[in-house]
Amino acid sequence: MKGKVLLMAVLALLLSVVLYRHLTPLSTTQLSGKVVLVCDASSGVGEELAYQLAEQGAQLMLVTRTGRSESLLNSLKDGKLGSPQAQLQISAHTWRMLQKVKDTSLELGSPRVELLSFDFGNVTGAHSLVDATVELFGRLDYLVMNHAEVPRGSILKVQQHQNAEYIDRTFRVNVFSFIQIALRAMPHLEQSQGHIFVTSSTLGEVPAAEFPVFTATKHALNGFFYSLQKELAQNNSPVTLTVGNLGEVRTKTRMPLFRLPRCLTGDQIECAQGIKDSLVSRIQTFTFPKLHPYFVRSMWYLLSQ
Repeated sequence: MKGKVLLMAVLALLLSVVLYRHLTPLSTTQLSGKVVLVCDASSGVGEELAYQLAEQGAQLMLVTRTGRSESLLNSLKDGKLGSPQAQLQISAHTWRMLQKVKDTSLELGSPRVELLSFDFGNVTGAHSLVDATVELFGRLDYLVMNHAEVPRGSILKVQQHQNAEYIDRTFRVNVFSFIQIALRAMPHLEQSQGHIFVTSSTLGEVPAAEFPVFTATKHALNGFFYSLQKELAQNNSPVTLTVGNLGEVRTKTRMPLFRLPRCLTGDQIECAQGIKDSLVSRIQTFTFPKLHPYFVRSMWYLLSQ
């Protein structure tokens, strides 16, 4: 039985690779002039997506995160990420990064780029991102929610990860802010017949040791937005929604979650390309990289027997 399951997984894997490499790239010219709100665009996939959207002539509202930032943990002299001094350093640094993204996006062809900084742990204020976008641009066509809090380390060994406030903040950033931003954007997206892209994770389908809180948030995120996806379809809404099932993506700023062979990881340029194409194709699920989800699902099934 295990042999058959493994064989089917391998065959599905090979088929997906062949199709992925031979599909004709989508035309994204319809993004020209459209208003796109991108959450967490100062680095990584969000930064690359901003550049690719700019090349298509999209108007951009780019948001950077304030609050916790894992990429700067090792660069802080005091090493205390939660201290006021550390938070000020992080906020200033990420804002400078976002300004560089703006400059590059304008050079690449975007007619207009505006910037915001926001702490996504502030759920009650999340609506302000949509409000500011509509106030400045007069409309909203696409919403890309790409932010996340990623607790690293064993919850049984790291005392901070057992702290109720820390767990609550992770859910506020990874789940509740997504919900509030999406609901606030809905009337505007109804008017523009727009689209939502939700960045989730392979861990939203398959659990992994040492990531229980992050895994729980991604399961919750998938549960809400796949349900919302069905409700939109039942109501014949012009708004569509893609859930991004992302595995390990290589970026310049983020530490990898797992040690995986290069063939099971993806490049941020290709990932951003897939997200941009999803805005046009309006597919229900975007999976990237193609090999990783099949691999982890097969291994989880085989090892759990």
